[in-house]
Amino acid sequence: MKSRSLILIFFVLTALAVLFSLVNYSNLTPSRNTEGARAAYFTKVKHPATAYEGKNCTFSFTVYNKNCTTNGEGNAYFYFMFYLDGDVWWSEYNNTDYQIWQCNTGSSVTRGYLVPSWGTIKPVVHDLRIELYWYDRNVSQLQDVASFSISVAVHVEPGSLIISSYVFVFVIVLLFLGFYMLINGPIEIFSSPQNVTSVSSEQSVRTVSFLSKLCSRPFVCFYLFVLASWQMIGVLFYTFSFPKQLLPSVQLIVQITYIVILVLLIGKKNSSFKGYDFLWPEEASKYVAVSLLLAVWYSFATIFIPGLFSGYDIFPSLSSTEVFLAILLALVASFTSETIFRGYIQSKLTELSGFPLALLATSIMFTLYTLPLLPFDLSRFFFEVLSFFVLGIFLGILFYRTKTLLCPIIFYFAVSILKPLTAVKPLTSEFSELFLEFIALAISLLLLSVLTVKKKQETSDDQDMLARAL
Repeated sequence: MKSRSLILIFFVLTALAVLFSLVNYSNLTPSRNTEGARAAYFTKVKHPATAYEGKNCTFSFTVYNKNCTTNGEGNAYFYFMFYLDGDVWWSEYNNTDYQIWQCNTGSSVTRGYLVPSWGTIKPVVHDLRIELYWYDRNVSQLQDVASFSISVAVHVEPGSLIISSYVFVFVIVLLFLGFYMLINGPIEIFSSPQNVTSVSSEQSVRTVSFLSKLCSRPFVCFYLFVLASWQMIGVLFYTFSFPKQLLPSVQLIVQITYIVILVLLIGKKNSSFKGYDFLWPEEASKYVAVSLLLAVWYSFATIFIPGLFSGYDIFPSLSSTEVFLAILLALVASFTSETIFRGYIQSKLTELSGFPLALLATSIMFTLYTLPLLPFDLSRFFFEVLSFFVLGIFLGILFYRTKTLLCPIIFYFAVSILKPLTAVKPLTSEFSELFLEFIALAISLLLLSVLTVKKKQETSDDQDMLARAL
């Protein structure tokens, strides 16, 4: 398959996702009452996306009183009603001593609620509906409605039937891919010999300060633009009350922009994607099998091994629509990030400074891009930095070893989709989780060295000498 065809498929799938989000926009935003006066309404609703069995969860609602009054005065009183899966769950007016709370005209009030954990024997998704009522002279008037869903995870032991079923599927896939590579043999990757001119030029480049030459390169400006715009999206959605469900659509559109700019940038240099190893290699099935084998092993090791002694949390399975969107988002993210970081930036840095320094710099850039600024959690900050950095190191080595972007794209895509589809999270410490990631990637590198064999590309002189000998 040509690179042009891959790019076309990428754009078509992304356009479908954006169209899907736009058509379902009304379902993505909190629903509001169309019959009430809406003289008061929600301005911000905060709730956990997932609730864990045995742990309380916190809700926060910010209400703005536009022109609700009591007896013509500026003060006004309100209360909430909670509906769980369509049934009345809890009412401030009926289930509390204070019954109502005050919010003056033209002002806002933020109310927080601590909800006890749900007791359940299986993972479920609860649909919550929060209604805001204005209480005026013993009459209640509905003002606004906020609707959202919360997943409830259930703790299970390592010997659970659900865990055993997931493990069985992973082991079968690993055995199948391993048997396929055993039958077909390792991948033979030919490396063309480096001529004297390129060697001397590389040595002369290394004698110059790396940072001084780096700052004058166009790809650095491109990276800074990508980093700033990508992080700004997360900051805006965290700071302002945009519907969070629209975030994936915005990210898809932005990633399309990145690829378009990159195509124009490469074309300006009279180059093409071919020069950045964006090729469909010969014996592509072997490359796909190796990438999937490494991704399945890495996912298996990081999902199941850490919870062998502490147990797991099981989450509700994704719906068919959520599965489609998860696959599409993973495909676009893997294509975009690997094309930018491994195909473009790492290739440029390798020409400038050699592979080791290029690998280090690209992995740092990849970590800064992937790590979200907000919400900032200091307790997980260093863990996430090391996790993304080590993953970037592995992806860079995978690209350098196989000489094609196909492998890191497939690996990143498979890892990104296997974890959401496998509704299992181990209960373990961050140190143990990070240690297992290091071990899994180290074993993956060993498998990569076994499953790929480098051979020197014969030159025309070598071929002439061989012909004479024969």
